[in-house]
Amino acid sequence: MVYAYKATAGVWCTLSFFIVVGSIVAFFMPFWLVKTNDNPFTIDKDNNFADIERALTIDNHAACGIMSYCIPYNNLPHANKSVVLNFEKEAHLVRCPIYSDFSAIPTVFGKVSSVLFGAGTVILLVSWVFSAISLCYGYMCDVSTYLLISIVQLFCLIINGVAILLWVLSWDKDEFKCGGEGYCGDALEPFKLGDCELGWAFLLGLASTGSIVLAIFFGCLSLFLQKQKDS
Repeated sequence: MVYAYKATAGVWCTLSFFIVVGSIVAFFMPFWLVKTNDNPFTIDKDNNFADIERALTIDNHAACGIMSYCIPYNNLPHANKSVVLNFEKEAHLVRCPIYSDFSAIPTVFGKVSSVLFGAGTVILLVSWVFSAISLCYGYMCDVSTYLLISIVQLFCLIINGVAILLWVLSWDKDEFKCGGEGYCGDALEPFKLGDCELGWAFLLGLASTGSIVLAIFFGCLSLFLQKQKDS
């Protein structure tokens, strides 16, 4: 029974870790909603690109996420080739910035979504720390601790799920970054992708949130086995 408890707690801890990592990556990445472009922006090498040994080819797609977005390269207000060179060196910061100001996050739904998903991710991180403690130092955690962590993970499942739903419901708002020409088009509506497609970061966030159900299951199983071991 002791080995079964340890194995279950190990699975619970490992799964919780991957959920936290997946949630953090999804939270900051812009690739939730993506408008792909089959014709990347290409600039030929010339004397202004002495430190570049190849032609400069840049993915020319648009993308939107909860905390960041990507502007199509041909929409950037560059006036000369020196800015292009700067883009090559700092591509992600220039074309795919993170919202550094809370007021810059578009739509009320978007703001609420970012707060909920961010809070859920932080709480998941804390719950993983406690699940790791329960694995390494089982004597520090009693039955009530396992129950508390499972309840906390259930809470995170709810608020992260609500955050994703609210973000999807913001698609038809005028302020939404990926609406309109050059992005997802005017046909973009909640649950209707328009000219875009769901990106890997959205699927990662969805999978991480859905996997919390499995984490809760293994947490409850650890709770049951702990009770059996103590009895």
